[in-house]
Amino acid sequence: MIKSKKIKTRFAPSPTGFLHVGGLRTALYNFLFARQKGGSFILRIEDTDRVRIAEGAEENILETLKLFGLIFDEGPFKQSERLEKYRAYCDELLKKELAYKDADAVRFKMEKKGTTKFTDIIRGEIEIENKLQEDFIILKSDGFPTYNLAHLIDDHEMGITHVIRGEEFISSMPKYLALHSAFGWAPPEYAHLPLLLNKNRTKLSKREGDLAVLDYLNQGYLKEALLNFVALLGWHPSGSEKEIFSLEELISDFKLENVQKAGAIFDLEKLDWMNGEYIRTKPLDELVALSKPFMKDFLQFSIFNFQFPKILKLEQFRLKKLSDLPELTNYFFKEPEYDKELLRWKKMKDDEIVNSLGTAKFVLQSVSENDFTKENLEKLFLESAKNFADRGELLWPLRAALTGKKASPGPFEIMEILGKNNSISRLSTAISMLK
Repeated sequence: MIKSKKIKTRFAPSPTGFLHVGGLRTALYNFLFARQKGGSFILRIEDTDRVRIAEGAEENILETLKLFGLIFDEGPFKQSERLEKYRAYCDELLKKELAYKDADAVRFKMEKKGTTKFTDIIRGEIEIENKLQEDFIILKSDGFPTYNLAHLIDDHEMGITHVIRGEEFISSMPKYLALHSAFGWAPPEYAHLPLLLNKNRTKLSKREGDLAVLDYLNQGYLKEALLNFVALLGWHPSGSEKEIFSLEELISDFKLENVQKAGAIFDLEKLDWMNGEYIRTKPLDELVALSKPFMKDFLQFSIFNFQFPKILKLEQFRLKKLSDLPELTNYFFKEPEYDKELLRWKKMKDDEIVNSLGTAKFVLQSVSENDFTKENLEKLFLESAKNFADRGELLWPLRAALTGKKASPGPFEIMEILGKNNSISRLSTAISMLK
């Protein structure tokens, strides 16, 4: 195995679809390992399967890597531009009688006796019986190489020292090592990453989370949170309970030896939690800019232009995803619709609710526009609440009438943003529902 060369890793996706979270993790681990070791990280587009190439996939891969800060030092190299090299190496194997023609394709002669042993950085010693292998195609009838041949030649010529990829490639390791031996090359070091699993420990599906990376951003996840989450899918610093990592901290702490062997559970609830943590620490001006695309239905309201930063600040500590904002804040922009039962605190009767809302309305009418602030409103309402057996008898109907929601920020902050006239109007609407 290679020990003395400068570390060099690669991310080598096939442009058969947009980059998914599993691919992002592979790219990230290769990037982290190379950066930590002072090595190089290269990008190679493995586009030899011409039938399955998806329109826009290559551009999506490049855009996603750039967006997440996974900057490659070399590339992107494209296998479709290196066909003559693969054919030359294939001819070499034919001349050595280590491969043979099968119709218009070329197959490699695979040794089927004994076993193949190799060391995996994550999994330790692995041994596979060669009888499970068969002669395999290395050059297809269309003149394009298969993955088995092309990636191995590229890794050798590009000086790749460490191949970090998914565990689905383990079963084919006898093929790869046999090809290395046939060419007289020392193989790189290998690290095979665990599968991503659903909560029921089946392979991750689209329904459970295996989406294109940019789809997550479109759902309101922050790129920093998603990258942090993906980093922890199968890896965690030993002896640490820390969950939040910047990219710089990941580079410092990452160790391939700490990657787990067992499948990594993709827990969407954990991603929601982590995204909320990042939202809470995001500067408000940045959060406003990130949130606006999710609020396009409300941009035409004048209150949006004047008050959206205040509205967002109110919800910042409750938010899990930016896409939740429209549902959480829609009452600021339009009259809420709700069942009158929402106004009821515990076992209050309708006339008691009307009295409560009437008291609230009277308090608001007594406050001047200049004094219509959270602090003044809170002081006045808490004083008025002393006239009720339970503070909730005044404050619950008030908040429900203002928002039409079971859960929301406090009524005083909401009224300050809505303003005096809007707040009074909503209380009047609620009273009319009960009469």
